[in-house]
Amino acid sequence: MKNINSFQYNTFIWFILRAGFLELTLTSILYNVKEDSYIAAIIGTILGIIPLFILEYLKNKCPKDNLITLNKKLFKSRLINIIILIGSLIINVATFWILIHFANSLFLYKTSLWIISLVLIIPIYYTSSKGMHVIAKVSQLLFYISVILNVLIMTGLTGEINLNNINPIMRSKPDKLLLSSVLFTALNTSKLFFLSIIPKNKITNYNSKKNIIAYILTCVNLIDITLSIICIFGIDLTLLYEYPAFQILKRVNILGVLDRLETILSVEAILSLFINLTIITYYIDSIIKKEIKKISKYSLPLICTFTYIFSNILFKTYQSGEAFISNQMIYIFVIICIIIPLITLFKFIKNPKIVKK
Repeated sequence: MKNINSFQYNTFIWFILRAGFLELTLTSILYNVKEDSYIAAIIGTILGIIPLFILEYLKNKCPKDNLITLNKKLFKSRLINIIILIGSLIINVATFWILIHFANSLFLYKTSLWIISLVLIIPIYYTSSKGMHVIAKVSQLLFYISVILNVLIMTGLTGEINLNNINPIMRSKPDKLLLSSVLFTALNTSKLFFLSIIPKNKITNYNSKKNIIAYILTCVNLIDITLSIICIFGIDLTLLYEYPAFQILKRVNILGVLDRLETILSVEAILSLFINLTIITYYIDSIIKKEIKKISKYSLPLICTFTYIFSNILFKTYQSGEAFISNQMIYIFVIICIIIPLITLFKFIKNPKIVKK
């Protein structure tokens, strides 16, 4: 693996946290806790510090290892990595399903999902095959575009905000609020786990403080988006829309020039999912190359073919797919992205000399 720089690594954090939030997580949280959705996002951000700190601790203590090689040294078995492989494949399929249905709903509603999938899986395969340094360069370029768009959008929406729409505060039951917070953490912040594929010594000028700042700034942006939607539309109107984040952009008109920002931001949301999928695909490919060497030459085509087919046949309807990701997928994310890294962490703390050997 060629080196990437710390700024490129921080852009990964930006896109991983944003991927799938506007398309699915936000809608689920809004239905669960309504006006308190931004509070759920705040609590979810705090909970998300747990997987972030696990990631940072392991990177700093084991700078030459990624999570795959670290598990190999600690457990002397393929089992943990095989479990991660299976879970990551499911997460990849579910994330790709979100991408194709989002593209279908907003741009290509008359086009077959199989064709949309084919068009989208090809660049994911190509970018993943070029290695992490190429993914990082693409991420850095798209980051500048994403930030400029977000600044323009928030500037254009300032006059539309009505703080009365967030009342009453804390109307939701505590159990629903906690569930929505866990949903935010599981579907968004826990995915930072996939950055464990990059060893610390492959990141130039690695800085944990910058990573934490990048995490906080990205989550603040997501909280701001959630709060803005409720303040502008009110909760009753918000719940009528499938993708409320893109509906409020129709109100943006900056100097009479940028008045179709919902289309532009839709593309940016697709790019966030694209970066996320390339990283997960690369992660899965790395596991196969390490643990199943007999098929390592064909691993990337097999991963993309598997993702392409199962994202189209796994769910009969959009509602069944959304229900699965909002419910059962939470357990998969928690097991793969939080519990297994915790097990690795405790195993390392118990016997750090194994890794040094």
